[in-house]
This record gives sequence, C-alpha cells and structure tokens, in this order.
Amino acid sequence: MSAALSGLSAHATMVEVDAGNLANLNTTGYKSSRVHLAALGSSTSAPGETGRGVQVAAIERSSRPGPLISTGVPSDFAIQGEGFFQVQQNGGTVYTSDGAFHLDQNRYLVDAAGNRLHPELKLPPEAASFQVAPSGRVTAWDGGGQEVFSADLTIETFPYPSGLAGLGHNDFGATAASGPGSTVTPGTAGAGAILQGVLEGPDVDPTREMVSLMVGQRGFEANLKAIQTADAMLGEIINLRA
Repeated sequence: MSAALSGLSAHATMVEVDAGNLANLNTTGYKSSRVHLAALGSSTSAPGETGRGVQVAAIERSSRPGPLISTGVPSDFAIQGEGFFQVQQNGGTVYTSDGAFHLDQNRYLVDAAGNRLHPELKLPPEAASFQVAPSGRVTAWDGGGQEVFSADLTIETFPYPSGLAGLGHNDFGATAASGPGSTVTPGTAGAGAILQGVLEGPDVDPTREMVSLMVGQRGFEANLKAIQTADAMLGEIINLRA
C-alpha cells in the first residue's frame, strides 16, 4: 500500500506538470517541464528485496528554443539561439525569453508587467521609429530620418539554462544549478542573435504532452486500484479474524 501511495503522489505530479505545459500552449517564451521518476530504495539490503515505490527524481525545465512567430511589431524581440533578455524587477535582475516589450509613458522599453528592459533603453520624444540589429545595436530616427538615439542591447547566457528557477510571469532566476550568468553581445560567444518584430513561441509539443498526461492519469488510476485492492484484502482479513 505504501508503494502505491508513492505512485499516487508521483503520477499526480506528472499530471500537474503536463497540464501546466498544455495550459501554456499559447504563452510567449514558455519553457516546458518534464518529470523524471526514480525508484525508492529498499529499506533493507536483503537479496531480492524490491523497492519501496517511486519518487520524483527531478522536474527538468527545457532549454530548447520555441518556434519563432513573426508579429511585425517593432517592440517585439526574439533571440534566435541561446540567451535570455534581462529585466529589472524589485531591485534585481531576472531573465526571460518573452520579448513582448512596449514603450511606457516615459518612453522606456518595458515588459508586460512594466519592468524595464536591462540595459535600460529610453527613446527620446522626437524618435519616430527605431530598429534593433541582430547584434543588439539599437538605433532611432526622428520623422525626418535623422538619427537621434543609439545604444547596445545585451543578453544573458548560462552554462546550464535548464537549471534556472521559474519565478512566474515567464521570468527566471539564476541558481547554483544553472551556473553563473554571462552578459554578452548578441551573436557572439555562442549567444543567439536578436530578431525584431518576432516573438519566441512556447516550447510545447501538444501531442507529446497529451500522451504524457494520459500516462500520468493511467498510472494514478493503477496505483489507486492497488490501494483499493489492498484495502479490500485487509477488510477480508479483519472479517475472518472477527
């Protein structure tokens, strides 16, 4: 019964993670997660002793880039390759693949929550248009075509991006598992180039997620049936003793 209980918990986690992936099927820059299961060790070292059930060994976040979606919106960016945008949040820096930025009332480029892109990009009032090169070079022009602003946008790369901690709202934080971040120029040191007017779609395969979800549901049902059978057997034993 204890082994079946561990199976219930593990497969419930599988269902929760797969359902979360499917729920974010249209979330810009979303990175899917995968549950890895492992056997619980035996409580003894007796020959032929079986394990005590199953446990969640890890929940691994994908580091694969999602599909690129053209929007034509000048403030939409995507990284073609490795790297994350840096965003200022609560006095610190978080990282994201969601490049759906916009200009706030003070002409700063900010994310959907109003957090400023880092390094800060503030376009002057006279700027009528701007362009971001694959190298991260930002150039703005006034209505007459005169250049009025230029700056460089950098991105952050990590040795093990799957080790980043999810903070919600498409934001990630560095951890010991991800390794220290490196601020680089787009298109150099293995980092991806920046594409303007493009967004990175979610890294979610609906077919794979549906299959994994069904496996999790069936595993949950099988372990529940095992508990019900064990309960019925215990009931029979109690009735016989009575």
